[in-house]
Amino acid sequence: MAVVTQFFPDFASALAACGPGYNDGDIADVIAYKASLPLDHRQLAPEQAINSILAVAIAAAETADRPLHVLDFGGGCGFHYFRVAPSVRVPLRWAIVETATMAERASKVAHGRFDVFTSIDAAAAALGRIDLVHASSAIQYVPDPPATLKSLVGLRPKLFLLARFPVWGLAQTVGLQTSPLSANGIGPMPPQIADRPITYPVTFVNFDTMMRIFADYEIALAMPSPSGTYQVRGQRVQGISLIFRAKANASESCR
Repeated sequence: MAVVTQFFPDFASALAACGPGYNDGDIADVIAYKASLPLDHRQLAPEQAINSILAVAIAAAETADRPLHVLDFGGGCGFHYFRVAPSVRVPLRWAIVETATMAERASKVAHGRFDVFTSIDAAAAALGRIDLVHASSAIQYVPDPPATLKSLVGLRPKLFLLARFPVWGLAQTVGLQTSPLSANGIGPMPPQIADRPITYPVTFVNFDTMMRIFADYEIALAMPSPSGTYQVRGQRVQGISLIFRAKANASESCR
């Protein structure tokens, strides 16, 4: 469970208190290393992988066009792609949107299997049609979560995965999350990088406020998210994963 203990008036103040935050090069190196390791399918799939497989499987079942076009916001170095591709055997056109630091590492791991961008607009333009927007434990780490979510929903995807997201019932607040470097990504640490605490800003926005952005969508599936749960001021904030489907009366604009 992620623990948040320090709080600030805004994202900029929180970032100033923790240095590079998520742009720390060691975070990108750790995630790239873990993403490049071969998968052992004998091991139980983690929640993060199951969320992605379910969302892509639903999108594939409801989309006649191939390949399936996926915009993976905050997709790191391809973890979700690497978990989905062997499980849901449909052609995929996959575009990751990441920070410049992470995108540089991801481009070295991609090997033509997915594309990497540093802006939503660039990824959307490259994909053209968007069947699924995939956002797993990403929206709460951007400077302005409502604005980012509106930009993604505004692309009018047929389906939207909002995974590992905190169900926060109060007014917006920004805190610092501290966790081990090794907790980023799934798998062993690179041998040349020592584990250490890392800190980056996280923003908790009222859950109902965020849900109103999905006015043209209905919930296709809701799941608890143990890995998306936080401890904030000593209180447990439950995580949730949601798959949204565009409502029928909005279907024409989602094609």
